[in-house]
This record gives sequence, C-alpha cells and structure tokens, in this order.
Amino acid sequence: MRILEISQGAAASYAGVLLTELQSEVDWIDQREDPSEDDSFLHRDKSRLKTLGDMAIYDAIVEDVGSSGLKKLGHSYAALKQLHPDLVIVSLSPFGHSGPYKDWQATDLTVQAAGGVMHVAGYDDEPPRKLPGDSAAMIAGLHGATAVTAAVYGVKTGVETGTHIDISAQDTFMQHWTRHVSMYAYTGALMKRANRETKGIHGRHTAMSRDGWIYMLALRAPWQDVAAFLGLGDFIEFNEDNSQPWEEMEESFHRAIAGKTRYEWFADAAEMGWTFAPVEDPFQIMNNPHAAARDFFQIREVDGKEVLIPKLPFRWEP
Repeated sequence: MRILEISQGAAASYAGVLLTELQSEVDWIDQREDPSEDDSFLHRDKSRLKTLGDMAIYDAIVEDVGSSGLKKLGHSYAALKQLHPDLVIVSLSPFGHSGPYKDWQATDLTVQAAGGVMHVAGYDDEPPRKLPGDSAAMIAGLHGATAVTAAVYGVKTGVETGTHIDISAQDTFMQHWTRHVSMYAYTGALMKRANRETKGIHGRHTAMSRDGWIYMLALRAPWQDVAAFLGLGDFIEFNEDNSQPWEEMEESFHRAIAGKTRYEWFADAAEMGWTFAPVEDPFQIMNNPHAAARDFFQIREVDGKEVLIPKLPFRWEP
C-alpha cells in the first residue's frame, strides 16, 4: 500500500508509523505547529514531502488536520472523493467530524477525561490524573491504521469502494472503559480509584524468578499477607503507620522469588486470588508453542537473513 499521512499531532503520526511496520510506503506532510519537536520515533521510515503531488498514486490518506487543514493544502474531502473514487480517507480528531462536540478544541488530557477512563486514574480523594504521554491520540492512531488496512483491502478485493472513515479519539478511548461497564452491568459494582495506603509489597512489582521475569499484582492485599506468602515471615511486623521494612527484606525478597519458576508462582498466586503474571521477552514470544500451534509466524528474507514475522489476517497485492 502507498499511504499519504497529513499530520499535526500524534494520532495520524502513530497511524503512519504502524503502517510502515506493515510494509506500507508512507509519504508524510508535516503540519505541526512546532516542527522542531523531537518526535522522530513517530516518523521513522517515512518519506517527508514539502508539497503534494499526484494524489492518484495513493491508496489511502490518514490525517488529523481536518477540513481546514486540507483546505490549506488545496484539497477537500468532497473533491478528493470525486476525483479519486477508490481513495480511502481516514480522519482522526478529538471528537469526530459530526455531533455536538465536533468543533471543540482538545488536548490529550481533555480527550482522556471525556473518554471516561480518568475516572479511575490516580488515588481516591485526590484529583484524577492524566495517563502518560498522548495515550488517547495513540489509541486513535491504532484504530486509524486498522481502518486504513481493512478499507484498502476491501477496495483492492472489489468488496468496497473508496470511503471516508471518521474516527473520534474520545470514542476509541472509551473502549477501554468496557471492563468497568460490563462489571457494573453484571454485578452492579462501581469502579473507583484506590486509596493511597500502604498495601502489598510496593518495593518491586517486577522480579526475576528462577526462569525469567514475573509481574506481581496483589491488589488491596496487606503487605504482611504478601510477605507471608513469599516466605518472608521473619520480616512481618505490625506498627502504627503499617510501614514495611523494605530495605531490610529486599535481599531475601529477591532470593525468595528466585526459588520458583514463573508458572509455579502463577499457579500458587492464583489460589490466593492474586495475579503473578509471567513476562515473556521478544525471543520467548517468537518461540512460544501457542503461537507456533496457531501458525502465527511466517519466514521472510530480510537483508539476506531468514527471520520470523507475524502473519497478517489477510493479504493484498503490493
């Protein structure tokens, strides 16, 4: 696929870099207010253009500049559709191009708040907190790359004609609220921010077991219970501020975790209602028996070497 990215923020930029990872050829028109910002990781493997050329060479446009941004470049949605009926256009914006919020200005903080997830971000009795980075824009970009890929495949296989897909960052961010909505629907339970209190062993969440890293999550469990589970009974104490002697028990903690394999910890912690999740590095993932059984990888030659890469759920002719 050949894609034109017209971007002023992280949403279209992230969609573009994901499409390069799918071996698409991406040309980039930079519409940022401050081009000096160092976000080169979002623009690797793209060809930067200063002016637009023949639009007929593109399978799709992914953009986050809106109709006014396209107008500055001498284009409009309607004109592009009329001149190039098979062109796929994917527009990314904070609230979409329709609806009562379509003209609202927004930052990633605004979209995260309107998307609802900030309801459980931060600590109870404190203001909500923004999730790191441009989380909402990145999630919108992921949806944008997916939409481009699916729509172009539809056009190339004759299932679909060119189309304009309007993606709202608020809508895509709200999908991460699904777990909380379903919990309320089925149990009536409301999600809330956790109290800022000392529970669990907070010195480390990720530790090295006998055969690799494990992520430890024992929600709302007193640290004394977790210490007893790990065999650190000698360090258990109860005091007025419920503090834990982390410096004294750190060495014993790591020695205890190293005494079992990841999946032994996983099974034992599950009986306590806790999650001790095995962490697999990229090399372990490539050799994962589950992925192999699903025929998930294919062999491709890259720079004269045979490498494994994930298969896509469909194919198209380059």
